[in-house]
Amino acid sequence: MRPGKSRPIVIDLLAEDFHEHAHTVYDRLRAQSPVTFVELPQQPGRGFWMITGYTAADTALREKRLANDPRALLSPAQRAARAAARIPGPPNTMLISDPPEHTRLRRAAQRAFTSRSVTAMHPVMLRHAERLLDHAEQAARDGDGTVDLLHAYAYPLSLTVLGEILGFPAAWHAGLHDLAVRAATVSTPLSGPDPLLRDRLDGYTRDLVLLKRQDPGDDLVSRLAHPESDREALSDGELGAMIGLLVAAGFETSASLIASATLSLLTDPPQWAALRAEPELAAAAVEETMRYWGPVESATMRHAVAPFTLGDKRIETGDRVLVFPAAANRDPAHVRDPHRFDIHREPRPHLGFSGGIHNCLGAALARTEVRFALTTLIARWPRLRLDAHPADLRWRSGMGLRGLRRLPVRP
Repeated sequence: MRPGKSRPIVIDLLAEDFHEHAHTVYDRLRAQSPVTFVELPQQPGRGFWMITGYTAADTALREKRLANDPRALLSPAQRAARAAARIPGPPNTMLISDPPEHTRLRRAAQRAFTSRSVTAMHPVMLRHAERLLDHAEQAARDGDGTVDLLHAYAYPLSLTVLGEILGFPAAWHAGLHDLAVRAATVSTPLSGPDPLLRDRLDGYTRDLVLLKRQDPGDDLVSRLAHPESDREALSDGELGAMIGLLVAAGFETSASLIASATLSLLTDPPQWAALRAEPELAAAAVEETMRYWGPVESATMRHAVAPFTLGDKRIETGDRVLVFPAAANRDPAHVRDPHRFDIHREPRPHLGFSGGIHNCLGAALARTEVRFALTTLIARWPRLRLDAHPADLRWRSGMGLRGLRRLPVRP
């Protein structure tokens, strides 16, 4: 085995408390090299290149010799053998596909995330944000005066907005909310989704596809189910997989971003006061939160289809590469004083929405949704404060996404 891979660094990225000290680990690794060969204690002998430096991460996310689809490494003979044996492949989604399939799937979905489409959602976002804060305020008065902002505001707002875009009936939201939260908690880039949760989520998506094929409305799934041309047509399986991806990628990340932004601001009173005085700073607060506490801890696992050099390491065909935007965004070679949250920071480039052809399709929607969530929150509850010591708050375990378990506040 060649130098650099003979002794992988063993790191338990799946530990229950990893997120409590993640940046200490990232800083230590990055000081050695921005590209490090590591393995999990749960998967000995299954090492991968862990990318913690900003330049190396940005390069890897745009590198054409890194494939998102693991089937890219199969030879024609292997593909034929799998087809003959009827071995099912992973669902065909934008997340684990490469051009031209990725281009076709992304083109089909992107119409719902244009600037015009996002602008049309502004009244919807504001209406639901106000409604949820009304309910939370009443619950606080009826209870002990506290609110779990994550579950009373961030999660339902994110799900409701996404549900309207996709066309989920409102009656389905409660069950879908539970599934999405649990699926995001247990899924990692290495283990994949929990089979039972995946099957239940698949049931929701299959039912929605059937509903919209039969009774279309003014929503994304209806438009995808009834394309203007055969060239844009998706199979039921492709459409269901796309819905599942958009739920997982859009619901959890936006909700976590709302909660993380609120936490960061409340633990820095001068910046909360600055946003209260100048609500237009909300856009800057969103970008700084994406850099500082972005909800995407690690990107999808990529596979080298040809050798190349990344940072100071040689990547060989078949190697696995995993980019950690959370680590890259706090690279001191990229940003000054990286462990300080500062909504006045200029500039604020980050990889929170990934990069290259796999950059987040819903980035504009997420930015707008979180901005509305913050401005509505601060206008309604200007004296909002935490009801817990910041050190006592806990992040959920899991390697792909970062999210708080709860966010208790007092309006």
